[in-house]
Amino acid sequence: MVKVFLVEDEKFVREGIKNEIDWNSYGFDFVGEAADGELALPLIEISKPDILITDIKMPFMDGLELGRIVKERFPETVIIFLSGYDDFDYAQKAIHIGASEYLLKPVSKEKLISVLKKIKPIAESKRHSILRNIKAENIEFNIKKFDTSGFNKGSFKEFIINGKSQDIESYVEEYIENMDGQLKSLIFRQYVIMDAFIESEKFLSNVDDKEELGNKFGSMEAFDEAVTDIHTMKQYFLKLLDYMIDKRDQITGSTAFYLRRQKTLLRKIIWSLRFL
Repeated sequence: MVKVFLVEDEKFVREGIKNEIDWNSYGFDFVGEAADGELALPLIEISKPDILITDIKMPFMDGLELGRIVKERFPETVIIFLSGYDDFDYAQKAIHIGASEYLLKPVSKEKLISVLKKIKPIAESKRHSILRNIKAENIEFNIKKFDTSGFNKGSFKEFIINGKSQDIESYVEEYIENMDGQLKSLIFRQYVIMDAFIESEKFLSNVDDKEELGNKFGSMEAFDEAVTDIHTMKQYFLKLLDYMIDKRDQITGSTAFYLRRQKTLLRKIIWSLRFL
């Protein structure tokens, strides 16, 4: 579940937000609350929420200062600012800090739920990214203990660039066969799967495409299922390559169409200039 922390100095507002939303039913875990930034900060360091909802105007430490510190220490945290002031200066500062949303009070339950549902995938994607990085670092350290001579690191990337959809199954068979006995090691399987995902992510330049890839193939659940055995690993590679080749063809197809259109336009311009 996506963890949410609330900071609001007005008790009735804080209690209303906390109690009126059925957090679990929307996939959220309400992990804590505080009346100001000074009280909130140590609790946030312990609970490490995915989403921080904070009022801006509060005593002791206001929401802007809290948001700035949280973004410095936990840059992946998604922040929603609440404000009773329709003030451009506040909004500008919130954007500078890296807020995802700036909501004017009073905020209805429906509006807050709508915003939370909108940013939930972003929070999940950022959390998965952190977990992947931690896991990748641990795997990279442990893999040094193993023989990796059968693993061709650039092969997966090369197939994404030049491979054909009809050759995916035969490629995966050969790719796995070349590593043979090494794949009996769970750590080695984790390493190879992580490498395939990272190479796929590097190939994509569009942020939305990267997020979609992460949701489909980059979650801890997807990784844990893929490393179960060689069969589940093979299925992961087949699905990942099928997705990537299709995505590559979409990208190159739209690019080719754009270039053809530009050439046609250029020819028309040149033809028109002949009569000037």
